[in-house]
Amino acid sequence: MVRKLFFRLRHEASPVRGNEIFRIEALSDAVFAFSVSLLIMSLEVPESFEEFRQTLLNFPSFMATVALVFFFWFIQNTYFRTYGINSGWVVFLNLCLLTIILFYAFPLKYMFALLLSWTTGTNFFSAGSGKPFPLLSLENFSELVVFFSIGYSIIWLLFYLMYRHALKVKDTLQLTLKETAILKAETRDAMAQGIIGLFGLLFGIIHLPTISGLCFLLIPLWLWINNRWLTKTLKPLQ
Repeated sequence: MVRKLFFRLRHEASPVRGNEIFRIEALSDAVFAFSVSLLIMSLEVPESFEEFRQTLLNFPSFMATVALVFFFWFIQNTYFRTYGINSGWVVFLNLCLLTIILFYAFPLKYMFALLLSWTTGTNFFSAGSGKPFPLLSLENFSELVVFFSIGYSIIWLLFYLMYRHALKVKDTLQLTLKETAILKAETRDAMAQGIIGLFGLLFGIIHLPTISGLCFLLIPLWLWINNRWLTKTLKPLQ
């Protein structure tokens, strides 16, 4: 029921070609659920009020990480529901995607906590050894941006390849002109998101983290441009 609701919100006018749940989808759901479980398991039961307060401080980074994992699950789920492709190439790409998600789930929580600590001045980490929380240096921030950019680029590259494959078999899928236009917009978006990640990676490598961060601020602008582009393309097809 939830899957169908999400699908309806994404493509109200498109038929659901993936009427059956593929085994790769069941595996994907299990991996995404396991990723979230790892994040939940990292939250220890507090034994004192101070530990309880520290758990509350961890909640923003936890929610940010879960939201990002859920977002990628939503895109992956929509792809299979919309196009119903279960070819060997798509299965391989999806397994690569799941590997990246599993690898990045827990480190992403650390990254979000570190960024929140650096930007707000609040210690989002437990005291542990009792040592003061070290400030995030410019070099550390560059490494952090590089780490995030690599994962971000790879994930969107995998989505791009999946969309490109759907475009190659659009005749077999019997996509309408409207559906083809939407698929092309999704392909453009995945490619642009990957390029933004690569620019972020480039500026992070040459130790320009501020410019690297500004690259990711281009994402909302690009989404607006792509949406306007798609709206203009669909207008004659109404």
